[in-house]
Amino acid sequence: MEEKKNIRELAVQYFEGRIRRKDEKLLFEYVGQSEANRTAFRQWEKEWIASGITDSNTTKEWETLQRKIRTQEAIIPMLGISKTRFSVWRKVAAVAAIVLLTVGGTLGVRQLSSSLQPETYFVCETPYGEKSKVVLSDGTVVWLNAGSTLKYSNKFNTANRRVELNGEGYFEVTKKAGATFIVQTHGYDIVVKGTKFDVSAYDDDPFISTTLLEGSVELNYKGSPIMMSPGESMRLDVETGKFIRTQVNASQSKAWAENRIEFDHITLKELVAKLSRQYDVNIRLESEAVGDKTFRISLRNRETIGEVMTALQEIIPITVERKGKDIYIRE
Repeated sequence: MEEKKNIRELAVQYFEGRIRRKDEKLLFEYVGQSEANRTAFRQWEKEWIASGITDSNTTKEWETLQRKIRTQEAIIPMLGISKTRFSVWRKVAAVAAIVLLTVGGTLGVRQLSSSLQPETYFVCETPYGEKSKVVLSDGTVVWLNAGSTLKYSNKFNTANRRVELNGEGYFEVTKKAGATFIVQTHGYDIVVKGTKFDVSAYDDDPFISTTLLEGSVELNYKGSPIMMSPGESMRLDVETGKFIRTQVNASQSKAWAENRIEFDHITLKELVAKLSRQYDVNIRLESEAVGDKTFRISLRNRETIGEVMTALQEIIPITVERKGKDIYIRE
């Protein structure tokens, strides 16, 4: 009984985002032991949520918050045990705790927050080696690729429909009359009304690309609009500010969200950057020349990184050496 009490205290620390790493490990060893323990964990979560709720309006706000930050990682911990995924869920829970204090109110915070109506932000993060599914409050679905973050305001779907992306995201935007959906990147904004498209905008990549599958979007670059049609890809060279428009097999742009690796034309340098994030490894090219090699690749069976490297060696003349998470490619 005393052990269960101590575990419950650790669960509360976890929900509040202040648990120590060694205690987090202990907590989830307990959760993973049986279905009864997982049920107890879910009950403690419900009680923790209820302890910060003071009225029906706050209850509605909390339910809205839960919908806003629903991600794949937030669901999986209740079903299967994965250390990385638990860590992601803990971050989301910590955000929930902070926002609950802001909009739910304890120690007089709610009244002050209500009168000032502060703008706060939710940040959904996907670690390397993972991907996440985010369902926004307007019904829009966003898949986030490895190493990506999505940021949006608590006023999303009321005052605006604006999100900020760093990394790669596949969007299926819900149409809403009179409410334009905007994706902000560090290079340009994507303005949409209801459509399906992929955006790759990592800070450390030399380009930003948008590929349109359905509908229409407008790229807003330094005040100049650029219209796109389905089947087109627009790539911005961040350094030069030049765009390249190409006709592509647009469905390939969301292959990563479907556990596929599929490119009709890609350089080895571009591919290894994607693979490094997707598999959480460090792939190093021994020369610029080997990185400039272009080829076509199609893998559809959730291959391991070792299997991907083997396939690459069959496509192009390269030598691969692996040392743990470090992979070296040379001619």
